[in-house]
Formats: sequence, structure tokens, C-alpha cells
Amino acid sequence: MHAAIIGGGFAGAAHASALKSLGIRLRAVVTSREETARAFAEEHGVPVWGTDPSYAFADEIDTVHICTPPGTHAGYVKAALLAGKNVFCEKPLSFDVREARELAELAEQNGRTCTVTYNVRYHQAVQRARELIRGGRFGRPLLIHGSYLQEFHVLPVKYDWRYDPEQSGDMRAVTEIGSHWIDTAQYISGRKVTSVSASFAAFWPERNLVNGIMEKAAPGDGAQKIHVDSEDAACITFRYEDGAMGSVMLSEISPGRGNRLAIEITCEDGNLWWNEEENNVLHTAVRGEGIRSEIFAFGNGFNDTFVSLMKNFYEGRDYPTFREGAQIVEVCEAIRTSAENGSAWTEV
Repeated sequence: MHAAIIGGGFAGAAHASALKSLGIRLRAVVTSREETARAFAEEHGVPVWGTDPSYAFADEIDTVHICTPPGTHAGYVKAALLAGKNVFCEKPLSFDVREARELAELAEQNGRTCTVTYNVRYHQAVQRARELIRGGRFGRPLLIHGSYLQEFHVLPVKYDWRYDPEQSGDMRAVTEIGSHWIDTAQYISGRKVTSVSASFAAFWPERNLVNGIMEKAAPGDGAQKIHVDSEDAACITFRYEDGAMGSVMLSEISPGRGNRLAIEITCEDGNLWWNEEENNVLHTAVRGEGIRSEIFAFGNGFNDTFVSLMKNFYEGRDYPTFREGAQIVEVCEAIRTSAENGSAWTEV
């Protein structure tokens, strides 16, 4: 199998490393700047590089990995599918529900293998949690709740594509980290979100921009002012299939929280909980028997989840499909609609 990567940032490097570990030849890399493509190619040993997307759609390429800002995903996905390629796309698949559905249909019609990078599924503890709940060990899920907290956007912070609606869409916390939480919750529980009620908070809509760094704005300080509409945090309540209910707090402004995705699922006959900062420990409990902590002594880390997802994808088994990626877009769109309408309950 021969692969190409479009995008040379953090995600592109993670994909390149995972491909190398699986023995899949990376034949081409395409980025928006010539110097970035050259540096990426030198670091990862890629023979073909440049700014022309056609390099990624050449005849010898089997799979195109799309690792660019979200606003470009749909266009590259469609071009890759029309060129007859399999597609490995960073999330979200699109900002637009109709467009996401069309891409899923196109992938199915063309018989292509396509996935979206919901890699959190592939922590060993998450796989075990799914096995326990899907296998009926604890009975029907009743409560599905948790949080996803990061410090990534605590001010001062670099101004980048995440704050450009053309590249990142109208939302930030929901699509960037919330989509992972939603996918993980649905994956473990086997229940899809049916309706949502959401509220957003943008705590510093007016900010200073100094040498490419955003800071809190002070009245009359004379610095360049910018406006940020996307949410720093979101509070969302869910209704799921089969009567389950739940909630999640999303925050990109929580100091000390590097990457804390936490989830707890309470069932009729038991409970389990897990968080990604202690990713190799899964806690379970049944009434009157205390807490059981299962430790995965030879477990995995964040980068390993990329390898596991990619291995499954190239072997054609158990990977997030474009259809599932489109459903997450639908949930995120319902969340945005609810937040814009006073937290009104909104069907997915």
C-alpha cells in the first residue's frame, strides 16, 4: 500500500509516524507552502513533495490522508474519492450536514474504504469498556456523562487557523474536542444521541493581538483588537436512544488540564468510568462490592491510538466510517442550533 498526506502540521506528522510503524510507504506529501513540504519530506523520507494536490492523487497512491484545517476537508475528500482513492480524514468530515452525508454516500457508491480520525476509541481501556457494556455485563445504559477539559486555549495563546471561521467553522470547543467525547460515548454505549440542549460561553470576545499572540484586551491600551466568536466552553445535555440521558462540560481554558477526556456510564446493574490522562486504568463497580480498578500494565498511549486506528483501517475492520463521521457532524450542528436558540432542545 502507498499513501499520500495532505497537510504537514501536527496531525500530518502523527499520521506519517503511524504509517512508518505499520510499514506503509508514504509516497507524497502536499502542503500549502513549499518550504513546509520540503522540510516534512526530508524528516519523513518522502520522495514526492510540493504544493500541488495532484501529487496526492497520482496513480501509485492507494490512500490519501487529509490532515489540513477542517474548512478544506470536504474539498480534498471529494477530490480523492473522484480519483478512486481510499481516504483517511482528520475530523470533522465537514461543517455542513448535507455535505457530510454526500461524502459518506460517495464513499459507499465508489466502494472506497474511508475513515475519520476518532482515535480515542483505540485506548485499550475504552475497548474493554465497550466490551463490558455492549456485552450486557451491566445491563442497559442509563446515564452517559463526563467532561473534556484542556488548557490549550488559555490566554495568552497563538492566533492560528482555529480562530478563522473559514478554516475552523463557527465552533471550536464542540468540534475540536467535543466531537471526540461524543464519538467515544456513543462507541462505548452503543447508543446514539437523539436530541441536545446546549449553552456556549466565549469569555473574551474582544482580544489584543500582539506579534501573533492573543491576549486579554484592556480598555485604551492601543493594541490591535480582534473579535473571537467561537466558544471557549460549552455545557451540553443529551438524550440518547433507549431512554438514556447524559451531559458533558467542554472547556479549552482549564489550566492544568492537558487532555482530560473523562466519561462515566451508569447502567442498570453497574457503573464504569475512565479518563484519558490516566488512560490505562478503567474503574468499574456494582452495588455493595466497592470499586474495581483494571490496570492495563502493557497498555497504550495517545500516539498508539493512531497506530491502532490506522492498522484497523488498512486491514478493513472496526474503524469509524464516513457514515459515522457524518452523524457526529449532525450532532454538532444540533448543538450549535440549540445554543443559538436559548438552549432549546433540538433533535439530531
